Amino acid sequence: MLFQTEHLSVRQFRRDDLNDFSALCADPNVMRFVGDGTVLSRPEVSQWIEICERKYVDRGYGTSAVFDARSGEFVGYCGVIRAPDRDFDELTYVFHQKAWGNGYATEVGIGMLDHVFRISSLGSISATIEPENEVSKRVAAKLGMIELPFDTEDVSYWRITREQNCAR
Repeated sequence: MLFQTEHLSVRQFRRDDLNDFSALCADPNVMRFVGDGTVLSRPEVSQWIEICERKYVDRGYGTSAVFDARSGEFVGYCGVIRAPDRDFDELTYVFHQKAWGNGYATEVGIGMLDHVFRISSLGSISATIEPENEVSKRVAAKLGMIELPFDTEDVSYWRITREQNCAR
């Protein structure tokens, strides 16, 4: 386990998470603000798990599975990633619809920021959010992130520095 919060436990993805992870990524409502907004097939999710495993070996962090700490049920994922076309690391979080509205994104986001800043030398972590995704903007603000101008894409760009995270 990477870390646990009051309601959630977080660990690296494993191959036996394929069924749970595939179900999450097959939901169009869940995926509408993720990547290009399309659902992922089971083979794509399997490949993603392999990438997650490599990122943990190479960098020590990546996308992680999130579970309800009491029931052990898979509820979503969270992580700090670097997209191939970006030169910054960014926080990502996605949850099953039935887990929405419980404050899980904020709770696991705080835990993930603390975890990655503790084990890495990153000076800052960002978040790119679709302009119409008001819920994720509120989460970013609750995490202590600050919205900054971003000219290269039509996204809302947020960032928190190591120092800002420590002061939170």
